[in-house]
Amino acid sequence: MTPVAHGPNLGQGFVKYIAIDGDGQELPPIVFPALVAPAQSSVAGALSQVQPMRVGAQSWWVGEDALLDEAPRSLLGQERLHDPTFIPALLTRALQELDSFGGLEEGICVTGLPATWAQDSTKARLLGARLRAAAPPYTRIRVIPEPLGMIYAVTLDTHGQIVGDDTLLRGHVAVADGGHGTLDLAIVKQLTPLANALRTWQLGTSRPLGQIQAYLGAAFDREFSLHEVDAAVRQGAIVVAGRRRPLPDHWDRPLIENGQAIASRLMEALGSGAQFDGILLGGGFALEPRLTAPILAQFAHAQIVEQPQLAIARGYARLARRLAQEGG
Repeated sequence: MTPVAHGPNLGQGFVKYIAIDGDGQELPPIVFPALVAPAQSSVAGALSQVQPMRVGAQSWWVGEDALLDEAPRSLLGQERLHDPTFIPALLTRALQELDSFGGLEEGICVTGLPATWAQDSTKARLLGARLRAAAPPYTRIRVIPEPLGMIYAVTLDTHGQIVGDDTLLRGHVAVADGGHGTLDLAIVKQLTPLANALRTWQLGTSRPLGQIQAYLGAAFDREFSLHEVDAAVRQGAIVVAGRRRPLPDHWDRPLIENGQAIASRLMEALGSGAQFDGILLGGGFALEPRLTAPILAQFAHAQIVEQPQLAIARGYARLARRLAQEGG
């Protein structure tokens, strides 16, 4: 039987983890906020207890549990590669959930870094070391540029076999991946990534979310976490004093402006885009129409991939499956 294929995407906003079992079946996706906080002691008599994640000699609350702390940690830059506990804590939580699905078995892991970071072998080795600190069941770790995960999500099946139409398989394709911290671009010709075309820009959703956070704080006279703001953007409302309240007028201006900035940056890099047979959009930003509308208006043949937030992790897992089929 083919080993489990692991595809962890430890994003700057959310952790996404896709695994494919030995029969080629995708296990339930794992998604939670990329947040950690030092675990606090349990209070006697509490009706609910939070299970901490152990990393070395320290214990952490991870994901939604970290929101119990007044100041959960969310490392957005390259410092997360140097921090000895942040990535291991996130992965430990993901592996715990994976175990509940029966997927905590040995296998190849494919993961990634922002496009230009992945070209630096030192950064790739640092990420591998942080993953290993969580004692994962990985027989091998391969680090690739994040946007390539998206192309593999649409050109490989769960058995690692090449599928899809000739436009993507044999064509000239641009892949844009927008996340919490960065916007990444990759160019692929006949499934071959062009190393000199990889781009990473600081145009992720964290900046407009921070602006919206300040705007909502002033409008409702209370502080909101960035996670609360992110949820409010997705739901179109926010909870204040125990009640769901509609968002105030013009709350979305930072998103609209960021979408326009992203479209402008892609136009600088891609020109008219007519030289490409396809332009794929994915990552968490592709869930927000205010961010993607300017891109879709500029590039008529651009398309948002299916389940865009999970696409990168899904592509990682499918590539891991292919590597396992090829003998690693």
